[in-house]
Amino acid sequence: MRVEELLNSHYEAFSENEKYVCHYLRNHYADCVKKTIDDFAASCNVSKTLLVRFAKKLGLTGYSELKARVKLEMQEPEGDVKGLLKTMTDSYHKMMDDLNQKDLSSFFEKLYHARRVFVFGSGSSQARAASEMKRIFLPAREIIHLHGHDMCYALLKSAAPEDLVIIISLSGESDTVVELAKALRMNRVPLVSITRLTSNSLASVCEENLYINSVRLPVKYHIEYESSTPYFILIEYLYLSYQNYLSGKKEEIKRE
Repeated sequence: MRVEELLNSHYEAFSENEKYVCHYLRNHYADCVKKTIDDFAASCNVSKTLLVRFAKKLGLTGYSELKARVKLEMQEPEGDVKGLLKTMTDSYHKMMDDLNQKDLSSFFEKLYHARRVFVFGSGSSQARAASEMKRIFLPAREIIHLHGHDMCYALLKSAAPEDLVIIISLSGESDTVVELAKALRMNRVPLVSITRLTSNSLASVCEENLYINSVRLPVKYHIEYESSTPYFILIEYLYLSYQNYLSGKKEEIKRE
């Protein structure tokens, strides 16, 4: 399993300090390869002991093996897309496994009882995902789709405590989106976040959190690209699962 996959698969088991190391490592792979454990620990303001414990939580023997794994992956030949393709497909399988284990009943209860459901996409890919969510849920639940920062004020003025707002954001760290979520929370509006599988500010504000396993194209391919496919996998899974939830509701009503 590649380092990025290891980080994603063990993320929820990390302590807050270990999550910080995870974020730092993702943005400083080159430093990890070049630096000793003392230097890298100093760079991210943690102890050597924490770095060793972090590596062992990934299933590695210690920092030396983590460093060797990162170095090996950074030395992969240019244009070898087979490794990337496997990483992406593996991440989709991992995401489905995680979803199958997740209890969505609380989210579905909110979705079922909400007077109105708003879905807000913070970027272009997220707006497409929000639009798809509105389309696919149409037979089961009307959803109001909003996107763009200029619609934040309209959403804030429209949403009420008896409604439900779903916010789709890749990183969950956009100042505009986080401030919108905080303002909605102050107004007692139920919130659900859909973000990349990392600890983020938006998720910490929302009552319910859903995650995607997003894979970024490595720097060596010289293209800024991050797959949006996980959003659509998640949305289709939610719709099909919600149909099962509705079937269960109908059975309950019949028994009553």
